[in-house]
Amino acid sequence: MGDPTKVNLWSGADVYIAEPGTAEPTDLTTPWAVDWDPAGILDGEEGFTWEREEDSSEYYGWGGILVKKTRSKHKRTVTFVAMEDNPVVFALVNPGSTQTVAGGITTSKVKVPKYVDIAVGFELREGTKVRRRTVKRATAEVAGEIKESETAPTVYTILVTLFPEADSTLYTELSGDTADLTP
Repeated sequence: MGDPTKVNLWSGADVYIAEPGTAEPTDLTTPWAVDWDPAGILDGEEGFTWEREEDSSEYYGWGGILVKKTRSKHKRTVTFVAMEDNPVVFALVNPGSTQTVAGGITTSKVKVPKYVDIAVGFELREGTKVRRRTVKRATAEVAGEIKESETAPTVYTILVTLFPEADSTLYTELSGDTADLTP
């Protein structure tokens, strides 16, 4: 028999961006530190899409018996859709570009995108359940087109590529029910 309390339908989520090396959260209840900037409103229907890619080779002995399997070129990405036009999203969409505000006017100097290392945090919430994932080093880029129109909001599909740490860790996850935590 299954346990319906282990089925997750996340009603809230946030993405946070920081400089690589920024201290990551160590619990589920402390707010993200001021060095972590929120990306703003996200498209909840699109959610976070985690994808894996890798090459594998299989080796067979006489008689068609599988004797070995190797893996290489592992790649992990996360896609999310940002809905706000804010400085954090601007930096993700236009890495290496600049934006300044003076006298109520925002001036953006959009340059050919460069890969810029970032740290990224993903938080999901459902009632008192929380899941936080932090990536120490990643890059972000636009996945697909950006459409500006009168019939739908402008959204930014962001593709984050994760880079492993020296010990092959891709991300650290903290998860649990905050109602179960002892003070």
